Amino acid sequence: MKLVDRTESGCTFLIGKRERELFIALLRRYPVISTSHFSARKLGESERKNQELLQEALAEQQRENRRNLEEMLGQAGRFTESELGFSFTLSAAELEWLLQILNDIRVGSWVQLGEPDISIRHLPEGSEQKMELAWAMEMAGLFEHSLLEAAR
Repeated sequence: MKLVDRTESGCTFLIGKRERELFIALLRRYPVISTSHFSARKLGESERKNQELLQEALAEQQRENRRNLEEMLGQAGRFTESELGFSFTLSAAELEWLLQILNDIRVGSWVQLGEPDISIRHLPEGSEQKMELAWAMEMAGLFEHSLLEAAR
């Protein structure tokens, strides 16, 4: 993904045809972080109720983000095809929101991998699911980097 134009109203990117397929497949993994991941261990009764309310609010936010993501991906004209790939434009708010989605995918994949300290190149061999999580973590980081470069 490459930034090709930046205006006050947003940023326009060029993305290759295969890269677009991977980008959409990655975004469809959202949400990856479970709301239960944010729960504290030992809570009193009032703290537990507050925690439950927080988890409900987070779950609703994830459902809303998921709906908005599906709407964005299905929006006619969102991706305009050319011989070089596809171009698409994101407003500043959409860019920030998409960064949050990608961060959820990256961090959630890392958490599901067991929060490894080591480089992805040195992950222990494992199941296909671990390889998919490693792929999602790395790809989300790469797309985040492209969007962050545009946000500068």
